[in-house]
Amino acid sequence: MTPLAAAGVLAALVVLCTAAGLVARARGGRVRSADALVVAVEDVAPQSLGARATLLQFSTPTCSPCRAAGRLLAGVAAGADGVAHVELDLAARPALAARYRVLSVPTAFLLDAQGVVRARITGVPREPELRSALAALEADHAR
Repeated sequence: MTPLAAAGVLAALVVLCTAAGLVARARGGRVRSADALVVAVEDVAPQSLGARATLLQFSTPTCSPCRAAGRLLAGVAAGADGVAHVELDLAARPALAARYRVLSVPTAFLLDAQGVVRARITGVPREPELRSALAALEADHAR
């Protein structure tokens, strides 16, 4: 391969990787609707669940975005009546990753009062979207 061809391949790889990174960044932290997965009570201490909703975070001790996500989720939960924040360490309980299809950390679920996953967030949540999803869950609960 000539040096010019190698430079062209390298430039194409840089463009491709940059585009993939921008797409991943744009999708990260978004609140998405989730299938009707139910979290098993034995996976989460029942006394730690919120009366109206629970922000269930999957993380690992070595994940720095997990710390930022945890602070945000805990702050949102603290500011809303009946909402709890529960963090589960996937390093200590790796079977949970397979059970709940968690492919990356941080991942968070918004659970309703019955433990049904109503929303899924991969990456550090976007606070306005998170608050909006909580408000929509509370509006559904009020009906």
